[in-house]
Amino acid sequence: MKKKHILIVDDNEFFIQQQIGYLGKNRYEFQTAETGKEALEKVRSENLDLILLDQYMEDMTGPDVCRAVKADSSTAHIPIVIVSSGEREISKLLGAQAGCDGIIFKPIRRDLLVVMVEELLGLNDRKWKRASISIPCEIECEGRKTTGTIHSLSGGGALVEVDIALMRGDTCGITFDLPLTDKNIKVGTAAVVWKDKINGGETEGVGLQFLAIYPDNQEAVDEYVCSLLGYEK
Repeated sequence: MKKKHILIVDDNEFFIQQQIGYLGKNRYEFQTAETGKEALEKVRSENLDLILLDQYMEDMTGPDVCRAVKADSSTAHIPIVIVSSGEREISKLLGAQAGCDGIIFKPIRRDLLVVMVEELLGLNDRKWKRASISIPCEIECEGRKTTGTIHSLSGGGALVEVDIALMRGDTCGITFDLPLTDKNIKVGTAAVVWKDKINGGETEGVGLQFLAIYPDNQEAVDEYVCSLLGYEK
């Protein structure tokens, strides 16, 4: 299979090499750029599948580059993840206004970067069986707590309806009970990696991938899902 082509844009060589190392230098084809102008030149000349874009550079900001890419019909389809060292809420607002597809923050989490890139490139191996369900849950994100509803569940993640705005790249904790069992499941870290409509309707849910969950909790969720689907675990 042909390798996916990723452009990494950062004016600091350390972060370029860090991202290449985290993603696997032999897994993808990488192009790099240190300025916004250079990035736009490579966007126009290379056949790219994804862009990892530093928020702050000397000549242009990441959102400015993102806005230019998304404004061109020939490049608007390329997923863009902004990599930021700035204040979270402001960075998320500027990224969303520019049309980015996700945002992650420095220091970069390897697991979060990997799952985001795989999801945006369509390479995420969904090895877990998934069941439609309706389970109340509690969400904690950046110190804010709220409730939500899990509409789809697997041992590796969940599709959740929640009343706070979340972007791809956000991380949160999620807690829920498995119905008709004594199991209370706590996921220390889950990452927003996709968005989808709830049961084909108008309401949009966020797809969470579990990054930090105790193995026995993950096993309990997987066994529960399999029992709903009529599979032997």
